[in-house]
Parts: sequence; structure tokens; C-alpha cells
Amino acid sequence: MAGMRRISVSLAPKTVRSIRLFGLLVAQLCAYSMLSALCFACPLYLFDCSGSSTLYGAVAAIAFIPGVLATPAGGILADRGRHRGVLVVLGIVLMAASLLFIPMKRSLPLAVVVVAMLCVQYGIQSLLKPMLQIETVRMTGPEKVERATALVSQITMASNILGPVVGTAVYGCFGIDALCETAALTFAMSALLFGGALKRNASSGMTGDSTTCSTYRSDFRESIRYLLQNASLLVVFLLAAILNLALVGLTIGAPVIVAKHLGMQSSFVGIIEVAMGLGGLVGSGLVGIWPHRFSFKGICRYVAMICFGVVPIIVTLLSGPDELAFAALAAGSAWVMAWASITSVEIVSFVQRSAPKELCGKVLALVYMMLSCATPIGQLVYGLAYDRWAPAIVFAGMLAVLTSTTALFNRLKSRLWRMS
Repeated sequence: MAGMRRISVSLAPKTVRSIRLFGLLVAQLCAYSMLSALCFACPLYLFDCSGSSTLYGAVAAIAFIPGVLATPAGGILADRGRHRGVLVVLGIVLMAASLLFIPMKRSLPLAVVVVAMLCVQYGIQSLLKPMLQIETVRMTGPEKVERATALVSQITMASNILGPVVGTAVYGCFGIDALCETAALTFAMSALLFGGALKRNASSGMTGDSTTCSTYRSDFRESIRYLLQNASLLVVFLLAAILNLALVGLTIGAPVIVAKHLGMQSSFVGIIEVAMGLGGLVGSGLVGIWPHRFSFKGICRYVAMICFGVVPIIVTLLSGPDELAFAALAAGSAWVMAWASITSVEIVSFVQRSAPKELCGKVLALVYMMLSCATPIGQLVYGLAYDRWAPAIVFAGMLAVLTSTTALFNRLKSRLWRMS
């Protein structure tokens, strides 16, 4: 009996930690799925009203600026802040922003309102990412960094599937107002779940006054200094940003190709978004199930596989019928996002293993910031490109950038292998 009591006592903390991890992942799924739904539906709503792909790309690019600026703060909060309180407040802010969008779009210029809405969405998403990554690794254990990273990536990809599905269904059937109301309710649920999951895991070892601007500047300079002293790690970040810039052409191109060039309904854009989400989910799932079969040493191979997924899209856009072009776009998008997800998991895991524990959140934030900087540049460039050239030409340019990235990774592989 005494032995049984000892076993039950020893299992209790693991059970509680598993319940909290489950609650954290469900909260992340709720928040990210609605962020994905709104970030998908709001620009699409603007595109449906204006019919301009340039305006579509410009609005999406401008909205990324707060996300870029907020990313360092997200890393600092991940290393020094009290995650529970911050996450609850962010959920409430998202709920309020979703409800305010409804009356604001009736009294203000639509492009301005959409930009403001997306600014809030992307800014808060940048704050969430490092904190959720750090908390997930803490709950799973530091010895399971790659699996925890894959788990977070799976939730993100599942959100990228669920978000467009919900966004397409609610926006298509009931309108943008109903989608905003649904999002507000979901964000409120995520705030409650964050509060419950992190109830006894609220602090991340904060020391000193973490609210002063001088502390933020000092922490940011410290992470910059670490990167400058590790030039090879900085090269990895830059190549990841170039890769992300190239892949923006796929996300920007989906609504333009489907609605404008193939003449299909906007609801078919949701199918492409789901295909990309499924591909990403499969990629991160493979790493989570068989982490020993994937490593940072295979990064050249993973990027090369991304290139192979773009080729059939170009071929069918040039010579195939509309139905075949749509099928190739869906299948190619899934393939590309599967390997992009594997690449992303390996890069983030590599950063978490390489960076010191006290700098991990801030260094991760710098990774996300570089990726965020690449995204609006890509949105502006691709938005203009799709207005000026045929989609096949734009995708050929994307393939050229991806091929160059693969070549650069291959050229630097000996130095990167030593780091890994």
C-alpha cells in the first residue's frame, strides 16, 4: 500500500503537467486559428470590395510593421515576464479588437480599418510566439526541445487549416461581422485557458524591474551582441529570412491566381489555404513522430524538396487547363509547406539548442523578427508582380530565389554542420 501511495504521488505532478500542457495547446489552437481566420478573411474582404491585388499586397505588408516592431518585446517577455498575465491580457485585447472592427468599418475607410485590424493581429502574434515556445519547452522538458518545437508547429499548422476553413465558411455564409463575433468569443475562451493552464507556472524566473525601457534596451543589445559574436548563426537567420521571402509568393498568389486568373469563386481560396495547412501539419508531424530521422544537417535537402513542389505549378499555369492548374496549385502548395515546416522546425530547434538559456527567448524573437521583416517586403514585391506579370513568371522568380537559397546552404554546409 505504501508503495502504491508513492507511485500515485510521483505520477501526480506529471499528470498535472500534462493537463496544463493540453490546456496550453488548446488555448494556442483557439487563439491561432482565429488569428489565421481573421488574417485570411479581412484582406480577402478588402480584395472582394476593391479588386486590386496591389492594394491587397500593400495592406498586408503595412500590417506586418507592428509585428516586426513587437517581436523583440515578445522575446524579452518570454525571458523575463510573467507569461500568465500577459497572455490573458493579449486574449482580451484580441477580443476587443474583433468587436470594434464591426462598427469601425462602417464609419471609416475600409483599407484603413483592415490595416488597423491586421496590425493588432500581427503585433499580438509576435508577442505570443516566443512565450508559447518557451512555455511548451518548459512543460515538456528541456531534453525534448525538437519534439516540443514540432508540437508548437503542429498546433500552428492545424490553426492554419482550421482558420481558413472557419473564415471561409462563416465569411461566405454569414459575412465578416459574424466572423468577428465568432473570433471575439474564441479569443475570450483562449484567455481563460491561458489563465488556467499557467496558474502555477506563471513566472519565468524574472529578476529585477522588467518594465523599464532601459531593461528592454539592455536585453535587446545583449542578444544582438551574442549574434554578432556568432556570425554563422546570423547567416542561418538571413537564409531563413530569404526562404520566407520567397514563400510569401505562394500565400499572396493563392487568392490572386484563384479569383483573378482562374476565375473561380473566393471560397476556393480556402481550399488552397487548407492544403498549405495540411502540408505544414504533415511536415511538423513527421518531425514530432520521428525526430531522429530529421536534423539540421539535412537543411539543404529540405529546401531542395521545396523547389520540386514549385515546378508543377509553373508548368500547369503555362499550359494546363484551369482545373489542372488549380489541382497543381493545391498539391504543390501542400508539398512546399510540408518541407517548409520541416525546415522551420529544424531551424528553431537549432536556435534553442545553441542559444544560452537566459537569451533563448530574445534570440528566438530575433529569428521571428527577421522572418517578419522578409514577409512585408515579399508582400509588396509580389503584390506588384502579380499585377504586372503572369503568375507563371512570378512563380519562376520564386523558384530562382529558392534554388539560390539551396545553393547558399550547400556552400556553407561545412560550417553549419560544425555548429549543429
